[in-house]
Amino acid sequence: MAVINKYVVIIQANQQDIGKAVHGLLYGKELHDEGIEVDIVFDGLGTQWPNEFSKADHPFNALYKQVMKTGIIKGGCQACAGFFDTDDEIIEEGLSLVGNEQTGGHIPFAQYVKEGFTPIVL
Repeated sequence: MAVINKYVVIIQANQQDIGKAVHGLLYGKELHDEGIEVDIVFDGLGTQWPNEFSKADHPFNALYKQVMKTGIIKGGCQACAGFFDTDDEIIEEGLSLVGNEQTGGHIPFAQYVKEGFTPIVL
């Protein structure tokens, strides 16, 4: 049996699903801490989270900062961030807009799969 050793955590949770968004950070951090390759990408309404988590008074700001330091947060979906008007906020957080022409600006989901990543969508 092959061991899966690469994951992409795609956080699509809206503002009412804070548990999903936080667990996306927690799962990514745990995988990273255990030496497993992992990327975290914010997608859809999830592109609102970087700005929320970066607020100093947010209850999960410290966790977000810890995960940011690891470098595993790769950014937010370019198309979705544009649609939900969060692209400037993502860039201000020092994150990238992830997407390409072939995917219409969306996260290159198939490319992640081709590269051996198993998706976890929250």
